[in-house]
Amino acid sequence: MKFGKILFSISLMSTFLIGCSNNSVQNNSSQIPESESNSIVENNTTTEQKKISVASVAISQILSDMNVDIVGRPTTKLQLPEEYKSVPEIGSSFSPDFEKVLAVGTELLIGDELFKDKIEKTAKEYGIETFYVDTSNYEDFLKSIETLGEKIGKEDDARKLIEKFKEPLNNISNNNKDLKVAIIMGSSESNMLATENTYIGSLVKALGIKNVATEIISNNNNVLENDSGGYINLNVEQLLKNQPDIIFAFSHGDTENSKKAFEQLFNENPVWQKLNSVKNNKVYYLSSPVFGTSANNLVDKALMQLGEIINEN
Repeated sequence: MKFGKILFSISLMSTFLIGCSNNSVQNNSSQIPESESNSIVENNTTTEQKKISVASVAISQILSDMNVDIVGRPTTKLQLPEEYKSVPEIGSSFSPDFEKVLAVGTELLIGDELFKDKIEKTAKEYGIETFYVDTSNYEDFLKSIETLGEKIGKEDDARKLIEKFKEPLNNISNNNKDLKVAIIMGSSESNMLATENTYIGSLVKALGIKNVATEIISNNNNVLENDSGGYINLNVEQLLKNQPDIIFAFSHGDTENSKKAFEQLFNENPVWQKLNSVKNNKVYYLSSPVFGTSANNLVDKALMQLGEIINEN
């Protein structure tokens, strides 16, 4: 009888201890800070990231900097991030091969906003989700990176990349705000003047420097009719009226031949030699891949180079 009571006591005590233990676990789980609880959900979301293909070389560099795994990459002869070279090709930036896009299991296709009209309709027909990065100017480029980070669960990586791209602005403080710059984009056929709505124009704006194109547009109501992708037709007479202190010249295509054409234009044309910037040898040639018509992962280097030139003047 006594032995039975002892067993009953032991059993009762065990039940009590187990109950206390369970309550302790429940209490501990309920006391997890809300921030930690959310981070667990975020981590779970990150591990379930959609299968991503990228249809742009420039954006592939951005995804690489954000430590994003991809299942498809653009067909190109240009330099890709090393870790993406063995990834299956899905076609060109402006015309992906959607049979290949589907074959690699793509759930999210990331492209350049510039080619959205060429991609979006077909992507919808195949039921593939899309996201486009705006590379047309500095500010929209940074906003696109931030939104992309939120979409694919890479907020921290996106934030660090944006901070890197903003850093040169923190280190450049001696700019002469009275300087006026003309940004000339040349091709084998014609020369255009870049407004602040272009990529390089937006970099100059971010540095706080005046763009003569803005003055020309404000003084000529009809000049906007010739506006094409942020560029306006170049008129030397208008430059003479507004006299830029500095000329930035760059090309889209054959850089070396364009530079020779620029030099011939500035050195041999008497009208151009009336410009103070030409007479004072304040013409600077911007070379690729740092400078081009659209943003890329070298935006911080572009800002630093422009800032250094501006500080010298």
